Amino acid sequence: MSRKRHFLSNAYEYFNTLTLVFYLMVGIPLVFFVLVYLSYEEQGGLRATENLQILTHIIIPLATVASIYFAYSVYKLKLRQHQAVRFQEKLKAFHEVSLYKYGLLSLANFLPVISMYYTGEQVFAGLYAIALVVFSLNRPTHQRISKDMKLSEEENQWLRSDKNFDEL
Repeated sequence: MSRKRHFLSNAYEYFNTLTLVFYLMVGIPLVFFVLVYLSYEEQGGLRATENLQILTHIIIPLATVASIYFAYSVYKLKLRQHQAVRFQEKLKAFHEVSLYKYGLLSLANFLPVISMYYTGEQVFAGLYAIALVVFSLNRPTHQRISKDMKLSEEENQWLRSDKNFDEL
């Protein structure tokens, strides 16, 4: 009887799960952006901002920036709180804190899309593009995990190997 594989089985499963979550969190707001953008293109395109409104033109951009800021702050705080010793514990901790970061960055991507939907203004397409670039800079990589979790040279080799993590 074979055991069910989990995301901490080996490097492939780990990165596959982490990357899948990353692209899902990037992709969902992107789909909504495309739908909203195409909807406005059928109506003649997005328009320029004519008059400033406090909620849409100040609060939403500030909330987007705050969400990005909190994504990094929470990420760094939670990394410091996890004092894992074992290799698998470190990987599990990185996975957990990455979910928080991706969630907040996803929120930073959704806010401009929602505002663009309600206003049809170009400024929110630009704000979304900036938030998307920031999010895309956080793709899970070997280097990011190694640096952020302060992996030893041996643990780096394990992360790049095809060995089963239960055997380590």
